[in-house]
Amino acid sequence: MEADVKNKQKNIMILLAEDEELYQEIISQYIDSIGFKMTVVNNGKQCINELMNKPYDLILMDIEMPEKNGLETTREIRKKGISIPIIAVTSNTWKEDEIKSLKSGMNDFLAKPFNAKTLAKKIEYWGNAL
Repeated sequence: MEADVKNKQKNIMILLAEDEELYQEIISQYIDSIGFKMTVVNNGKQCINELMNKPYDLILMDIEMPEKNGLETTREIRKKGISIPIIAVTSNTWKEDEIKSLKSGMNDFLAKPFNAKTLAKKIEYWGNAL
């Protein structure tokens, strides 16, 4: 799967907003195995600052973060007129959490834990939507 994605996809720049170091490391390893580039930030404020300073093709957004959570961050990004695909990556796995994520302006939802293949499919789908 990973090789297929590498061959089909253009070079997608991913921004990961995640405060937990363990998930930062796991997701970074997955992204490396797929062959994309990724920048990691620890909270929503950093996410918005990074997004204003550098172009990205996709955001992986945790919901529960300090300073500004993923839902607030997504609403702020959308208010700025930025339509970049945003995928929730969260331990909040209730259907209500998915609904809140989508209502905030996120495009998709990925419950933790997930594997590299599942992440690659989401990136392939939203990368093709670019």
